[in-house]
Amino acid sequence: MPSSAPRPSPWLFGPGPDLLFGCGLLYVLAFGLFLVAGPELRSAQPSLLFPVLILALGVPHYGATLLRVYERRHERRAYVVFSVWVTLVIGALFLASLRTAALATFLVTLYLTWSPWHYTGQNYGIAVMFLRRGGVALDPGTKRWLYLSFLLSFALVFLQMHTDAARMSDLPIGYTSEQGAVFVPLGIPLGLALGLAGPLCLAYVAALGVVAFRLRGQAAWRALAPAALLTVSQLLWFSLPYALQLLRVAPGLDPLSWKFRGHYFTWIAAAHFIQYLWITAYYARQSSGWSGHARFYGKTALAGAAPWTLPFLLLGPQAFGPLSADAGLALLVAATVNIHHFVLDGAIWKLKGRIADVLIRSGADAGGAAEPVRRFGLRHLVWAACALALVAQIGRLVDEEVYRRSFARGDLRAAREASERLARLGFERGSVHLALGQALLRAGRPAEARDRLWRSLELAPTAAAHLALGRTFERERLWARAAEAYETALAAGLSPADSVETLGLAASAWLAAERPERALAVLERAPPGDPRFGALADQARRARARPSS
Repeated sequence: MPSSAPRPSPWLFGPGPDLLFGCGLLYVLAFGLFLVAGPELRSAQPSLLFPVLILALGVPHYGATLLRVYERRHERRAYVVFSVWVTLVIGALFLASLRTAALATFLVTLYLTWSPWHYTGQNYGIAVMFLRRGGVALDPGTKRWLYLSFLLSFALVFLQMHTDAARMSDLPIGYTSEQGAVFVPLGIPLGLALGLAGPLCLAYVAALGVVAFRLRGQAAWRALAPAALLTVSQLLWFSLPYALQLLRVAPGLDPLSWKFRGHYFTWIAAAHFIQYLWITAYYARQSSGWSGHARFYGKTALAGAAPWTLPFLLLGPQAFGPLSADAGLALLVAATVNIHHFVLDGAIWKLKGRIADVLIRSGADAGGAAEPVRRFGLRHLVWAACALALVAQIGRLVDEEVYRRSFARGDLRAAREASERLARLGFERGSVHLALGQALLRAGRPAEARDRLWRSLELAPTAAAHLALGRTFERERLWARAAEAYETALAAGLSPADSVETLGLAASAWLAAERPERALAVLERAPPGDPRFGALADQARRARARPSS
């Protein structure tokens, strides 16, 4: 009798690597460690760790998608709508958003809303892949309940992040979101969000229960373990922390504390990056032209560096762009690169046809052979540009650390030189010039401080920079210019306490400039209810007693 074809292994690389990297066991183990010693680990963590993780894992994770779509001609043709036309549309939106605040806000909000669904969809897709590889009879009804559980998990995230006055916390450490392009929630009323939170949590638990009930007895626990672990990963990444935040429950556990959500989300992002590199490496290994894991990783790092570097070099404030990194450029680049990644990812990883043959049935990718290597051409120029981009990324990481350490120890010359190198890479920030200007002012170097503060104002006008500028003029007894800077700071927006103090500074400067009428005009804006109003009233009396110059 003819023998049936052997069933493919339920694993891609083996149970250890698959559970650790593909199913999130590595993060589950780290979560346990964070529960035991989270505060101690946070305080001992070197400042370079997260930037290195993002460079070593995040950049290649984007590059893996670019390789998948653009490296081979038949892939470019198969996904031409996404690889060319959608890419051009996204690029055009990015260029327009540099000068259109409303569009910039839309792109950032879309990116940060889509991002948790991207993570969730990846967990769901890999869970289905493992169930089918393990021979589990995943009928349509059970599959819909499994999908519903992941969808309800995302619904909890969406509800919390779009409530009134919500602040986006799921942003890896190292991304800039200080000014300019910002996340704006839809404004779901808090009462409505609180009312929906309980039913959503119950529905989520019920959906998981139905899936477990329908799968009971269908397969050995080994076949179900990967999917179960992926649901645990989803629970720890999103469902549990967001449910606790929605229900206003403070568990007192460090990795679930909303205060440290940004810190722990960076670890979640690293787990997602590893998961993506794990599955793309397997797909690439099954394809023609495989040359080993080291070469694959190197190519993904090179490909991923380009979209994270070239926009800064071409559109930074020292090139052709209007925005500095902290005035919106950094977050707009992140939004554009990620949206492009989400679109391509959704197009290329559907578990059917050739993808199903490779990921579920362990077949080889017969979609096309590797392209022949030519002596020299566009391909070599592209890889050379990618290599330069990666060098620039590493240089930026090094100079960020040099700046931080130099500034901390008071070596302002070294900090300034590092900031100038960062500016040449397109990563110039108004906040850095402001910090240097304030430090130079404290060091008694007002003229040098003023140069930094003027540049800060050119890049990202802030009340703090105008206030520091006024103090530089005051140090040199340029009273009228100091008063004008203080008034500009008031118009730019200060906290109530800082506003009263700055009113006093402006009035004193106008009095020193022998312009009591201007001092009176400033003091008329003082709030009478402030406890320091008495001192301002004394200034007003002195101003009235003095004749104008």
